[in-house]
Amino acid sequence: MPYIQSLDFKPKWPYGYTHFNTITTAQWRNVSPLQFARHRLELQDGDFMDLDLSTQNNSTVAIILHGLEGDAKRPYMLGMGKAMQSIEMDTLHVNLRGCSGEPNRLLKSYHSGSTDDLQAVIDYVISAFHYQRIVLIGFSLGGNIVLKYTGEQATDIHPDIKAAIGISAPVDLTSCANAMGQRKNFLYMRRFLNNLRVKIDIKKDMLPSDMDYEQLMSAKNFHEFDHWFTARVNGFDSAAHYWETCSSKPVLSQVAIPTLLLNAQDDTFLGADCYPADIAQDHTLFHFMAPQYGGHVGFSGDNRQGMLWSEHTVAQFIQKQI
Repeated sequence: MPYIQSLDFKPKWPYGYTHFNTITTAQWRNVSPLQFARHRLELQDGDFMDLDLSTQNNSTVAIILHGLEGDAKRPYMLGMGKAMQSIEMDTLHVNLRGCSGEPNRLLKSYHSGSTDDLQAVIDYVISAFHYQRIVLIGFSLGGNIVLKYTGEQATDIHPDIKAAIGISAPVDLTSCANAMGQRKNFLYMRRFLNNLRVKIDIKKDMLPSDMDYEQLMSAKNFHEFDHWFTARVNGFDSAAHYWETCSSKPVLSQVAIPTLLLNAQDDTFLGADCYPADIAQDHTLFHFMAPQYGGHVGFSGDNRQGMLWSEHTVAQFIQKQI
């Protein structure tokens, strides 16, 4: 029942072109900065994450996670933060390990299944700030983390967490990796890998003796990079094992709070298995929206009340649920 395919998102030309929407929204959208107070979260394994809190002394907080090689100040993070503040919510913008402008201490990296790190953030927020309500929001990789966490927790999820939202989320990581390996995504893949190589180079001296630096630096796609690096430093047997273990799709049917997945049909980053309409049709709490257009973390060209269509949709969803 909560599967909604035909929506009112009608982007103006040329935002109906997926690459234009994806690229312009990410690279040229101008969002004024938020006032942040930085909090360093020390993790049990000796690493850290930096959390940027923007507060207006509200009783509800949105914990917002970025995508691959993003950070708290990306336009999509700031835009969603402003949208949440417009409905009287504070926002905590999570910089995943190594994404706050300072390398993390360990060779271990953030990844698509870092629900333990999200749990640490939630525990910190509950103990340090005493908000009455928490909403979880994630973009792309961060969206998969949010949805996987919500599904894994099921009915045991903390009662303060009232809703969860994933936007442009690769809920099936194998399908996503295959899609990203296609020629149409060559420029995106090259950009991601170039950014990841910079972090590998910084930690060159930390690599174990059986990890080939030149091999890592020459990875051409996620199949190679995740197999040679992501899987190994995070305790998985292979890229395939990492993708299977960390995909959120297998646990979506277990969500026990109002949950929204918003994936555009023209998102070139996502494969066919990232559109779980069948799960939503049989679920009363899992909502799936699949507009025809939007690109990847785009959704520009049809703004509503000063927000991107996606931000307005998320704001409305939250207001209805809490």
